[in-house]
Amino acid sequence: MIGNEKISSGLQAFRNHPYVQQAWSAFDDFIASIQSSFNHRLFDANVDFWSYHLGGIAIILAFDLALNSIFGASYMLEFISIAGTTWATGFFFAGLLLRSHYKNAHWETQTHAMVLVKTVACSVFFGFIIAVLMSVVSMTFYFDDLYRFRRLESPGISSIAVVAEFVFRNWFVTSFYLLCWMMAYIGITSRRKTKQVEIDNLRLQNSLKEAELTSLSNQLNPHFLFNALNNIRFMIHEDANNAERMLMSLSGVLRYSLESSKNEKVSLKEELEISRLYIDLIKIQFEERLQFTLDISDQLLSCHLPPMVLQMLLENAVKHGIDNIREGGKIEVTAEFENQIMTLRVCNDLPEGYAEKQSVPGIGLLNIDQRLDLLYSGRGSVDTDITDNRFCVTVTIPQD
Repeated sequence: MIGNEKISSGLQAFRNHPYVQQAWSAFDDFIASIQSSFNHRLFDANVDFWSYHLGGIAIILAFDLALNSIFGASYMLEFISIAGTTWATGFFFAGLLLRSHYKNAHWETQTHAMVLVKTVACSVFFGFIIAVLMSVVSMTFYFDDLYRFRRLESPGISSIAVVAEFVFRNWFVTSFYLLCWMMAYIGITSRRKTKQVEIDNLRLQNSLKEAELTSLSNQLNPHFLFNALNNIRFMIHEDANNAERMLMSLSGVLRYSLESSKNEKVSLKEELEISRLYIDLIKIQFEERLQFTLDISDQLLSCHLPPMVLQMLLENAVKHGIDNIREGGKIEVTAEFENQIMTLRVCNDLPEGYAEKQSVPGIGLLNIDQRLDLLYSGRGSVDTDITDNRFCVTVTIPQD
């Protein structure tokens, strides 16, 4: 009686130990989580999952059957078939439950160490269940065949030892396969989620880039429209016919501006056509005060650039150059192509003393520089220089 009381007291103390209580509570949570996984759309999976899952089970069964056919006795084939079928069924559902549990318990939000512990624990837990299930089903019908086969190798082995050996061997092997299955599943799932996050980030960056480009593009229209309408307002009182022609040219420029704003890039040919409309509009106002020359080879017409860039360069040249010179001045546009880079250059005369007052005129140049930076990731550039009282803007635009 005293011995029994000591044993009972010791067991009670063991149960009440804090670490044992924590472990038991964790096990209860684990079982509850597994139970909830049964209702978590076990069979809701894509084609890739079914291919890997069923294909893996088939490969393992084929490999095991081949080994047993070579090294096993002929009378063991029925036992092996029953055991293999039971194992495959258990492994099939264990994989589905592990996958469901992984999603249901949100393993992806947990630390790597915790995921590793849970992976091992789940593999051992389900491996034990499958091994016991195999033993019960196969030995119920074919235990004598297994016992006879084992006695050939170990004549003195007991029936209990045969059962224990079968259970533990299959427990170990099944746990190992489940561990490999879980590691492969977690690896593939994590990789796909990482790629999806990267894709989502790229889409977000692209959306932000488009929004910023749209914002920059929208800055051009009010700026240009204000200047053009202001010029037309003065022209109406001086020459109504020319004012009407200016309105027609302005209409063409605005139409192009609205249509081209939907695209990140347009051809140089399109830019030249709209720039000629703009020059025609300006020449009506400046008459003989504006001299314009264009030196661009036809071979460059297929090159691409952000919309309204050339028009903005011309507007900058007129506003900060020709418009401030009483006798007028000259605007020259040239373009070159080398090493997959188009270089567009616009030069204009400056009023006397302008270089000392302001070295970089116009917000349009800043706007162009920002658009090039967004579109070409820093490979495009806008450079300015003042030489012999002439202001030149050089824009480099990659064509790859």
